[in-house]
Amino acid sequence: MSVFIDDAMLAAYVDGELDPAQLREIDRLLIADPQARYKVRRMRETTALLRAACAESHFQEVPDRLMQLVEKRPAPARTPWLHRMMAASVLLICLAGIDYTLDHHAWPVETAAAMNERTAMMDEIAAYHLVYARQTEHLAEVPAERREHIEAWLGSLLNRSLKVPDLSSQGLKFEGARLLAIDAYPVAQLLWSREHGDPVALCVTFGPTESKPLNIEHHRGLNVGVWDENGYTYVVVGALTEDGVRRIAAKVDTSVGVGEVPQQEGVLHEG
Repeated sequence: MSVFIDDAMLAAYVDGELDPAQLREIDRLLIADPQARYKVRRMRETTALLRAACAESHFQEVPDRLMQLVEKRPAPARTPWLHRMMAASVLLICLAGIDYTLDHHAWPVETAAAMNERTAMMDEIAAYHLVYARQTEHLAEVPAERREHIEAWLGSLLNRSLKVPDLSSQGLKFEGARLLAIDAYPVAQLLWSREHGDPVALCVTFGPTESKPLNIEHHRGLNVGVWDENGYTYVVVGALTEDGVRRIAAKVDTSVGVGEVPQQEGVLHEG
């Protein structure tokens, strides 16, 4: 059954608020519709700019002396409607400024595009994981019993040989795999369960040619580790400690097998 998709649903997609069926519908739309991909990209950029603008590091602590002066000064009376109008005006000014920034590329590329695109990719994978990790019967699209099929299927989509890592030493049991799509690029997601705790995932997708070491960030309550090697990007995501992410990443075989890694135009997350 098809789902009606409007801008509100695209916004919910960016915020990670959709269920698996809705995610699949939008993934199919993004593959076929350049305008929808453009809208999602703009929404992600706006979200990233808002988060950067509202980051706590931008606000310094108010000196005690100034706080004492403010507390002693009587607050002027304001009517409720004036309060609301002032708040609405500030919000409109902020949104207009952000829209102008996006259209005129006023922010440096490192901070507004390249860096935030990678962060947006990590955040979207974390959002996917939160949805799928709640599934029990349908955690994986293809079950672990079909490991050889998983390796051949996802490897062919990524133009490489792909081997499922053995993570049993980390207390993880392989459950299977599913295919994700981010900005119309395939993302192979391998899934493991554990006796105590939520599932863990490893995602593999096309990446920049330059290798980059493991970097761990916190997204949506999860630790997300990302690194680049041999033309591919690898992402470990789950309710893990940073040491747990590192241990899993160390078990991943990043060799691509026989053949040359194809260069992809418009890779998801350069920078």
